[in-house]
Amino acid sequence: MNKLKNIGISALAGTLVTLSAAQAGGVTVSGSWELSYTNLNKEKVTGNKIGMNKNISFGASGDISDGGGVTWSTTVAGSDSMGLSSASLAINMGGIATLAYDSGTGGYGANAVDNIVPTAWEEIDYGFSTGINDVGAISKSKGLLNLTVKAPVAGSGFSISYADRMGSDHIADGATSGPGQSDGSKGVDVVVDFVDYNSSHFGFRWGLAAELEMPGYTCKDQEADLDQISTPDQSLSSCNGKKDDPYAGTMYTKLQLGPLHLGTQATFKNPQNSGDSAVMNTRTFVVGGALVFGDTLSVSYGEAFDKRRYNDRNRGMAQNYGRSRGAGQDNFLGPDANEYSTTKFRGYSAAINMGPVALKATRNAVDGMGENGHSDPRKHSEINLSIAF
Repeated sequence: MNKLKNIGISALAGTLVTLSAAQAGGVTVSGSWELSYTNLNKEKVTGNKIGMNKNISFGASGDISDGGGVTWSTTVAGSDSMGLSSASLAINMGGIATLAYDSGTGGYGANAVDNIVPTAWEEIDYGFSTGINDVGAISKSKGLLNLTVKAPVAGSGFSISYADRMGSDHIADGATSGPGQSDGSKGVDVVVDFVDYNSSHFGFRWGLAAELEMPGYTCKDQEADLDQISTPDQSLSSCNGKKDDPYAGTMYTKLQLGPLHLGTQATFKNPQNSGDSAVMNTRTFVVGGALVFGDTLSVSYGEAFDKRRYNDRNRGMAQNYGRSRGAGQDNFLGPDANEYSTTKFRGYSAAINMGPVALKATRNAVDGMGENGHSDPRKHSEINLSIAF
């Protein structure tokens, strides 16, 4: 029995040596541990305010014999179940083009530029359910294919991403997502960087991004199939899905002058929601700045305005006039406040880095629509201690 066991181990070792010779590369292991203290509005029940997060990441890289390289990374969340958080595989084709498969890192495509305004730590909508609208819906999906081409030095280039089924979970080798694991939407996004230049004391980035979701069957398709809807109002009331393919676009710019980092970004998003009370579109403007002193200290402040327009300013008002929807509604227009709403975000962040140890803090507030239905400002304050290896 022992002889057979030894033979098996020797055969396995020989196989591993053969594979190592054929596929050489380096492997790295890293991780982080975080302890946070979070404080919310006094009206909210917070319970224990101290929380912990722990992750461990595995990575590998190697050179391709004919030029270029390949990188792989996987992050495992340190929960009780030790579930896979994210993973990616990227092939660098000569230093200019990169082909990648991404499963949840969100580091590719439009999601990588959903909000590039500088912050010392977290973004200014961190901690709120009413987050800033962005263009990351597609490229934050698991199972994304991305092709990025960038020119050296200036960084000008473009990126295109495609998700065959948005909302899917991690897919194992040889498996499929199945019909019940997502909404079935396909999606594509494009990022164009006109300039993306970085040096020690100066940097400038200017570009735009756009995304398009393709649900497969929309209200517009239903109209074509049924061929019995004559007015837009009737179409909204007869379909609960998307009116058409949702889309969004954003333009961004970022400037670095020594320790000063400034950024602005404007985003338009049309989710194509049906229904009188649904959001027709959103317009978002974000501005912020940060002071960065070497690798040790950074502080930042930012503001954002998120304006939402609804499908109908008379939503919920028809019963007050004793009329049914669509019957003479033009004679009873509600005020502009019924058609639009504006949410304002503002926040501070600071971070101190001491080698593998970092102390970070943020204080954010949201006003306007508010948080969880409240109209008064909501606040989120957090102090975070992290250790990385």
